[in-house]
Amino acid sequence: MTAGPTKKKTCWALVLMGGGARGLAHVGVLRILEKNGLTPDIIAGTSMGAIVGGLFAAGLSGAKLTEMLGGLSLDKYVDEPAGRSIFKRPQHLFEYIMLSDYKNRFFSKIGLEKEDAIETYLKSCVGDIRIEDLPIKFVCNAVDLVSGKEVLFTEGPLAKALRATMSLPLVFAPVRMGGMLLLDGGVLNSAPIEAAEKAGAEVTVLVDIHRPLKKMSPGKLKNTFQVVQRMIDVAWAASFEERA
Repeated sequence: MTAGPTKKKTCWALVLMGGGARGLAHVGVLRILEKNGLTPDIIAGTSMGAIVGGLFAAGLSGAKLTEMLGGLSLDKYVDEPAGRSIFKRPQHLFEYIMLSDYKNRFFSKIGLEKEDAIETYLKSCVGDIRIEDLPIKFVCNAVDLVSGKEVLFTEGPLAKALRATMSLPLVFAPVRMGGMLLLDGGVLNSAPIEAAEKAGAEVTVLVDIHRPLKKMSPGKLKNTFQVVQRMIDVAWAASFEERA
C-alpha cells in the first residue's frame, strides 16, 4: 500500500504589537498557547511585544516571563537624579527644568536611562545568543532616526535588537548601530505583519492590544511619563489605522 503525499505544514507567525505596559498581556497569550501545545513557527514583534516575543523565542517559558516582567520597574533603569524623580513631577515639567539645576543634566543626555542598564538586563536574560540561532524564528523592528526608515532585525545579537526596538523616546536613548540611531519600532509600525510575511509566514495571527484613541482631559496628564505614553499612543494608533 502506497502512502499518500505528506501534507505540507502551514508556516504561521504570531505578531505581537507594541503598547507599553499593555504589552505584558502578550505573556498571557503565550501561556495559553503553551497550555494547548501550540508553538508559532515565527514570532514578530515591536517594542514590548518584541521583548516578550524575543524572550519566548529564546526559550523562556510563559511562567518565567510572568515572573520576570510582572514586577519590572522603570525606576531601576533610569538615572538619578536627572531622571527618576522627573517622572513624579507635575505637568509643568518644562518650567521646572528651566528654573532648576535639572536643566544642564536633562539636556545633556538624549535619554534618561542609566548607562546600558536595559541592555545589561536583557543580556542577563538571554546571554549572547543571536537571532538566527533562536529555537523559534524571530524578527523585530526599529526606526532609524537618521533615514526615517523602518529597520528589521533578522540576525545579530538578540539583546541589542530588543534594546533598539524598545527605545521609548525621551526615556531610553536611541541605539547607535552602523551609522543608524535606532528608536522604538512602534513609532512607525506597531504591528509588524509585513515583517512576519517577509520571514516566511503564510498565516499571521496578530495579538491586537491597541485601543481606539479617545479624547482625554489635559488634567489627566499629571507627569512626564504619562505625557510620553500618550504621545506614543497617538503615534501607534496612527500607524495601526494606516494598516487596518
